[in-house]
Amino acid sequence: MSNAIALAGDGDALQPGQIRFSEAALPPLPAGTYRLSATQTVDGIKDQDTPPTYTAVQTLQIQGPRFALAPGDLQSVMPPANQTGSWENTLPNVVLRRRTLPWERTLDGSVPPADSVPAPWIGLLTVTATELGGEAGAVAAPSPVHSGTVSDLVQPTDPAVLGPQLSGVSPADMQTGLLLLDLPVTLFQSVAPTVADLSWLAHVREVNTDHKEILGLDEDGTFSIVVGNRTIQPGAVNYLFLVSLEGHQDQLAGSTIPSSYTTIRFASLAWWKVQADVSKGDFIEIMQALPENGGVDLVQLPHLPIPASGNGSAASDDPSAIAAMGLGMGYVPLTYRMRVGEQATAWYRGPASAVPTKADGLGPFVFSDQAIRYDPTTALFDVSQAAAWQIGRLLALSDSTFARLMFLWRKEFHQAVAANVVLGQVAGALPVTAETMRALPAAGPGSGGRTLALSHQTAAVALAEAFAGLAGREAAVPAADGGTLSGIPRRIRREDRPPVAAAPGLRITGLRTAAAAGTATDAADPLEALLDHVFGPSAE
Repeated sequence: MSNAIALAGDGDALQPGQIRFSEAALPPLPAGTYRLSATQTVDGIKDQDTPPTYTAVQTLQIQGPRFALAPGDLQSVMPPANQTGSWENTLPNVVLRRRTLPWERTLDGSVPPADSVPAPWIGLLTVTATELGGEAGAVAAPSPVHSGTVSDLVQPTDPAVLGPQLSGVSPADMQTGLLLLDLPVTLFQSVAPTVADLSWLAHVREVNTDHKEILGLDEDGTFSIVVGNRTIQPGAVNYLFLVSLEGHQDQLAGSTIPSSYTTIRFASLAWWKVQADVSKGDFIEIMQALPENGGVDLVQLPHLPIPASGNGSAASDDPSAIAAMGLGMGYVPLTYRMRVGEQATAWYRGPASAVPTKADGLGPFVFSDQAIRYDPTTALFDVSQAAAWQIGRLLALSDSTFARLMFLWRKEFHQAVAANVVLGQVAGALPVTAETMRALPAAGPGSGGRTLALSHQTAAVALAEAFAGLAGREAAVPAADGGTLSGIPRRIRREDRPPVAAAPGLRITGLRTAAAAGTATDAADPLEALLDHVFGPSAE
């Protein structure tokens, strides 16, 4: 199996399963305050030697996230929040819905030169509970995140706390609430990236969203990604902090911070924690170690030792032997509620059980209950295949594309069955020269497999043979690729057709048949119905 990523070329349309990476998505202007000035000189004014000059200045502000993110800005995090797993050697990352978000500000608040990509102003830091002063395996650690205001961020009251150097903060902004992250200076510089690293820790990812549920996302499938510079530490609780690095460009790794500062403060944009287990190896190593670690017994439901029967019997009707055999095959006993309301015990085994199986030749099944197995010896049900049938059905119907195509297929199938019924009824009313029509099998469930297009083709062939017989010439059978019967105008067909009677008791209209309440004289002409079926209703 290849691990290659299906990449789309520059300018190529993304196909399902493909992905495109970009270095950055830059906004026209970074967020900040700008001065727009205009100067106009008026020449040619009488009695003025020096042309007057007029100047106008307008201040404008481009806003963007700075101290907090909007609820819809954060799409997903990896590893998932508050989860336990083998995240060793995993670089944490954050998916943001807006493609330009990491570059909407700059580290120092300046406007970057044209045709240059500035470093992102957002960073993802990873620290462990031990580094925060807690126990390595403890879920809770002294939280370094607390609430405050922008004033507490840029103007800390504690002289040992170093805040960011920000510009353009208004008095109203000073009172804005936010989350603050305080880290020891030495810890921050040991886990922080350098300024040069920041450009490698953010990118834009574009994916194809066809055949996927949008779930409120941007349908163009373009996201910005911020990646941490430190892997998840195994055997410990890891805390991950998405912070604003604006104003901290001089305190990143490799820089020198005055010794008077012991704590550095950030605006916390998001944070979560994960429990990282010690990895037991990669997939190949785990599979190779299965025999030594217990083999197939690893997939069994944990249980106490099963006591042997009193008489030491190993017969097939011994409850202890049956239980041991079922558990050894990967089954688990579950409470099963029947449709009549009665409760019983049933065996269930999932599809991933490492036990040899063989194909069931009793399918296909129309509904899930047909796949339930019953052992009269033990009076136990086996609902494994019934559960698989139901789960597969629900998964299929949850896919909107599959559900729509399934509906269209059923609709076309029913139309084909109805068309075949009509063709079977009119077959007896056509002249004997319509050999193709008479060769059709009897209409019924077995003939419903033909599509509606095939029934049209068959009817067209039958008409060609019938009218060729009336004219005393060989039939011109249409081609299978949809050739038309242009040599038989509709007017000639309707005027020259022989008078025929419908089958007694049937009224044929288009693709539908119904029992007629009256006599045979009340029934519609079946050849008329066939003409309407093939060529559409008459304009007469």
